[in-house]
Amino acid sequence: MEWPIDPQNPGEIFACAGIARLMWITNPECKTGFVVGDQVRFVAPDISVWIDRLADADLEETVDGDGLLFAGLILDWWREWGLNSGLKTWAGRQTEFTVHDSLLKAAKGSKFSDWLTYTAPADGRFNFDIPGTWNALNLGWSVNEHSVKMRCRPWVELLSSIGLQAFPVERNKQQGFEYSLWKPASLPTAITAFCGYGPLVYSIKRYHTNTEENGKNTILRFATQKFT
Repeated sequence: MEWPIDPQNPGEIFACAGIARLMWITNPECKTGFVVGDQVRFVAPDISVWIDRLADADLEETVDGDGLLFAGLILDWWREWGLNSGLKTWAGRQTEFTVHDSLLKAAKGSKFSDWLTYTAPADGRFNFDIPGTWNALNLGWSVNEHSVKMRCRPWVELLSSIGLQAFPVERNKQQGFEYSLWKPASLPTAITAFCGYGPLVYSIKRYHTNTEENGKNTILRFATQKFT
């Protein structure tokens, strides 16, 4: 399977990382990655095995309360010890549970195969997917302080959370974040290429994205390609 991807949208790249991780769970020998031509495409094996599992999954807190359980997956990348603690974008009234739960409810009834195109209103999100970001700074008030639902692509956001459990994003909110596209490869090679390490032959293009404050929340901006 393959999908056209905007490499400047961090949410779409993180979501592809999520698909890469799911495919590795299904088959550790499978390969996923990007192919660059007239447009950037993400290629992966058939994801239909995950359609029912994710679409019908419940969300629970782990026994110790330090993470979440989603479709048998443990998610805690935002914790102090987590792989991507610097990418915790929510604050105020929102928690990791309410954000994931809101996105999961928004995704209910949709087809997982439509992860890149399906949109729905949600009252909590990660602000990784650029088209769904509502920049409240331009409104003069914080969306987070009001009961407002924003239309977004819930599967892009949920898949991003799954991907960030395995793919570490370089740098921080002050410096901005960086990631690289990778050629089709197994998960360990894909992760090292995503970080800009490992065999350079697997790294295609590297991007840098800055952050912006949206009330008490943080949003990611469109990324720009880095040239060396």
